[in-house]
Amino acid sequence: MANIPKGARILEFGAGDGTKDRARMYDVTAIEHNEAYLTDEYTCIFAPIVENEESLLRDEKGWYDATALEFLKMQTFDLLIIDGPPGEIGRNGILAHPWVLKSSSSILIDDTHRGAEQYLAQAVLDRMDDANLIILSEESEWGTRETTIISEVNK
Repeated sequence: MANIPKGARILEFGAGDGTKDRARMYDVTAIEHNEAYLTDEYTCIFAPIVENEESLLRDEKGWYDATALEFLKMQTFDLLIIDGPPGEIGRNGILAHPWVLKSSSSILIDDTHRGAEQYLAQAVLDRMDDANLIILSEESEWGTRETTIISEVNK
């Protein structure tokens, strides 16, 4: 995140401890389905999980209810982070809402060591005319968690 200037606007799908850390330096709007993660430390929008066609095609449970996100349609962000919902629910449902992907020219996709997120990264790249795509792979080894940038791609 070194290239993202302090105060930049970030739209993040999935909220957690990392989101709280980012909110100290950035203007973060997080979308979250789990009420336990809702907070007033940054803008946090509740959006329940609903089925959609893209999720069903990938054998996933669903994605955030896009009707709860309508107010975001005309907004732009410096960075879009796809780190939710959790893998057991699925993230590919975002593909059913291309306007979300177009809200930022820089998109970070987390957990690309998993097949579903690898597919999502390629699908996002295929759908974006001019995008800076950052993919992160996170794997646990011996009780530690390591994050590395695998690639940064400009189409």
